[in-house]
Amino acid sequence: MAGRIVAVVPFGARVAGGQGTDRERRPGAWARQIARRLVEHFPEDSGVELRPVFLVTVPGTGDDARSGATGEPGYLIFGSTPDPALASEYARSLEAGHALTGTYHESGAERRLDVSLVDAATATITASLDHTIGAGELQLAEGELAAWLGSALGVSARGDLRVPQVANEDAYAALLEAMDAEVDVTLLRTGDERAARGALETASSAYVRAAQADPGSTLIEDRILVLGATAIEHDEQAVVLPALEALSEARPSSWRAHYMLAEVRRTSDDTNGAVVAFEHADALQPLRDADLLSLARLYAASGATASAVSRLRRIVQKGSDPGAMASARRLLLSLQHPELERALEEAGRIAVEGDLARTAEAEAGMRRVLAVAPDIWEAHFGLGLLALQRGDAASAHAAFERARELNPASEMLLSQLAARRDG
Repeated sequence: MAGRIVAVVPFGARVAGGQGTDRERRPGAWARQIARRLVEHFPEDSGVELRPVFLVTVPGTGDDARSGATGEPGYLIFGSTPDPALASEYARSLEAGHALTGTYHESGAERRLDVSLVDAATATITASLDHTIGAGELQLAEGELAAWLGSALGVSARGDLRVPQVANEDAYAALLEAMDAEVDVTLLRTGDERAARGALETASSAYVRAAQADPGSTLIEDRILVLGATAIEHDEQAVVLPALEALSEARPSSWRAHYMLAEVRRTSDDTNGAVVAFEHADALQPLRDADLLSLARLYAASGATASAVSRLRRIVQKGSDPGAMASARRLLLSLQHPELERALEEAGRIAVEGDLARTAEAEAGMRRVLAVAPDIWEAHFGLGLLALQRGDAASAHAAFERARELNPASEMLLSQLAARRDG
């Protein structure tokens, strides 16, 4: 298998007359990210595995460079064109039989990729390609490179490796620049927050251009969705919002685009915007119960009680997610019977505190709740606590079992209760 494992060194770039300028940096990003895209280009059943060579590891991602084979951010990727001896060392460090190196050249209107396949055992070049990139054809280079590499390795992929995943050069160039800026974000985030935010703005802006230039690209959609999810994790939603909005406008039939836009808006407290995006997503593909619950809470927060109740009833009627159903029933109680919600809160407090003088009051409150909403698990659990306090083990067991049926998550509370009693 080692002969079919290829270590891919991020490509270098040479630009005639562009030393130190933006004109040089842009092709540098293209070169690095074409190599990264190549790692992701081969299907899993192709019989070949490409492993990226990461020259500098960014903290927080672990020490195993191969963990980045999926293209996840977390490494600073320098463009480089090592000689065969050094390339073979890189390959052996990744247990690969070959190393792939390359250089992107640009001089005036002429553009080309010069790549070499190096045998790890002999440190010799076994195959090479000098590929000219025509005007407006940058998006074709990745597929041409993949097809050549497959042929050099004797691999027959099921599909045509030459089929581009992005429709035109403008979209592909913007995609590569966005991906390269994301690497900068990862590198800078722990040391220079301001610079990291600037790099994120660059990435977001480039993704906007990519989505607008090629609305049909699933690859661009995937990358923007990853950007959105990462931004939520780091509380950077405002920076990536334009990219998500551009994606949802470019691909109005993509439920994933609307869903991620909804999440970005929801987690940045844009209640009305989140509601609109969730509803678009739901119209394209029914939301999961947990997401319907989020939508219901947004409606409730905005004062649209009827809409919230409608979504909550849908969760209960579906009956597919016990945890979401339990939360939906509780929210329905608070919206439709706020006085019973207050009674349940007070009765629960009494039961937890073990105030024996008020147990009758607490039990009466819980039974008033169950008379109207018999499937509120918290009320059953509270009755179980009260039964334990008066020494009625049978009633406590029955009440706890009913709570567990309605919400399996209550098992954790029962375990904690048993641990306290045993201790």
